[in-house]
Amino acid sequence: MPRSLEGTENDSVDHAERVAQALVESVVSGSRMVYRVDQSRSVHDFDLHYPDGRASAAEVTASVNEAGQRTNAAILDKKRGGPAVKTTLCKKDWYIHPESGAIIKKIRQMADEYLAAVESAGIETFLGPSDRWEYPSVERIYSDLSVFSGAVIAWKEPGYMRIAPPGGGGAVAAPLVLEAVKREAFKEDNRRKLGAASADERHLLVYVHPRNFLPWCALVDFEPPPELPELPPEITDVWAFGETRSENEYVIWRASVTSPWRSLGRVTATLRTH
Repeated sequence: MPRSLEGTENDSVDHAERVAQALVESVVSGSRMVYRVDQSRSVHDFDLHYPDGRASAAEVTASVNEAGQRTNAAILDKKRGGPAVKTTLCKKDWYIHPESGAIIKKIRQMADEYLAAVESAGIETFLGPSDRWEYPSVERIYSDLSVFSGAVIAWKEPGYMRIAPPGGGGAVAAPLVLEAVKREAFKEDNRRKLGAASADERHLLVYVHPRNFLPWCALVDFEPPPELPELPPEITDVWAFGETRSENEYVIWRASVTSPWRSLGRVTATLRTH
């Protein structure tokens, strides 16, 4: 997974705006994405100017795993201990991945005991959904603490388990991206901002956050189905975009009310501030 934002949903949206600006100007020759400074009036984020003088409205939003965002914030909360937890029962160091929605306070308090039991079974790496059926200790840590996976690792300072950003599993397929985009397209805020624009083209640009893991994997690893998007009347054009696993590289899907989904491929872009 690429390096990505660690903070709040607002951080994600700000990052998404900068990525969208760079990508649109890279793939639409001669275009300019001009940021609007009147955001307090609840208007769209950018005016997209074409070389021929036309202008379109563009709104940027982020598709995030909200439960995962909250879980990650709890992991990073230094007042409550942060991601590094001192162990006393474990003989080895561990790196564990909780599921989105896991209770991090409970993991900090109890995972040492649970991981010690995993160690006693001779296990140094586990995946909860599959290994739970063979190992009772994995079943306990997966069911009771929502720890999705774990692995023994030698930390520079021994005697710790470290809690990774939340993970999870499931089937990955291209329709997951379309579902994520549809959720954003039908949100009242996005519809209101683009509906108020007088432009003939009204673009919604959806940043798929890497922590929204399954749709992000589908965006990066699959091609879009050649079908028209489901859009409300306020939106004419839609984009899905996000980081790939390579630094400064992004993948883009695009569609409109008259053009089916298609991939614009992978684009290398340098971000700038507004």
